[in-house]
Amino acid sequence: MKKYFILIRPYGMLFLGFTPVFGAIANGGFTFTHLLLLLLVGVLAHVFTFVQNDYYDIEIDTQSRYVSTRPLVTGDVSKAAAFIMFFSSFLLSTLIVIIYFFSWYSLIVLFLSFLFITLYNKYSKRFYAMEYVLSLGVFTYGVFGALTVSNSISYLVVIVSLVGFMQWLFSVGVSANLKDVEFDVKQGVSTTPTLLGVKTIDKKLVIPIGFWVYAFGIKVIHILIVLLPFLLGYTSIYVYNLPIPGVCFLVITITLLYLTRKILSTPMGERDKMLIYEGLQEGLAFLLIPVVLMSYIIENIGVVPILSLILLLVTWPLFWFRILYGKRMIPLE
Repeated sequence: MKKYFILIRPYGMLFLGFTPVFGAIANGGFTFTHLLLLLLVGVLAHVFTFVQNDYYDIEIDTQSRYVSTRPLVTGDVSKAAAFIMFFSSFLLSTLIVIIYFFSWYSLIVLFLSFLFITLYNKYSKRFYAMEYVLSLGVFTYGVFGALTVSNSISYLVVIVSLVGFMQWLFSVGVSANLKDVEFDVKQGVSTTPTLLGVKTIDKKLVIPIGFWVYAFGIKVIHILIVLLPFLLGYTSIYVYNLPIPGVCFLVITITLLYLTRKILSTPMGERDKMLIYEGLQEGLAFLLIPVVLMSYIIENIGVVPILSLILLLVTWPLFWFRILYGKRMIPLE
């Protein structure tokens, strides 16, 4: 059973899980049952994404010392079982949407999201910049959540979905691909870091200035998009006359810029530290959405839900890291 949990990576399932939820909230959907069902659809999308990714990458993963212990590589989980898992997730998601949220718009956009994710999973090792296709899948997933509320979407929905796009663009195209450069170069895998000249010389990671500019550019654009709801008046930097969202936003963004620098400057020999920096960056980046929506959610739902949400997003991955990896707390992949 533990191997199946390792395969689906439950510690990260709320990131994609809440994407359609935030899309719905941004479009005026506040019903608890509605949002809970969307969370279930989002969790199923997470299972689909990560199990399918491992399914398509088995042959490449067997050649990497970092991921050669993945359940599909070791045979602890069969390819047939993995196929059933991700295909069932797709079917169940579709069934939930047809029964509870049916509209042609929402269904078509949901299928588009699955299509983008599948294209990434199947071709991410063959073509450059495929993280943009995956990020499109995340963007459309946010739009899908909004379309379960109304067939018209607000500008806030577009902004929130773009935040998801930029977060995954950085997490996959910069963080995840950077740590695997040595292996990717040897195997001829096409990634954005290798395209922009990142390489290893004598086990040392060499990152040209162009990739530094690219990575920080993505992060700065990400932060600026997150700032838009404040600037356009959709949300406020104040709750109860206290600048709590504004201060949280400032602290998180400064930390994200610091972590970006640490990810880019950590030596290959300290890969464990790079993984920690990447995990912190990903978790904090996701917290930006509930932070920027804080006043909006409090006004329409209440203070308890937003506090509970933030607490859940912080404790959920820590719980699963501890359960699956013990004191080490992180997967070494």
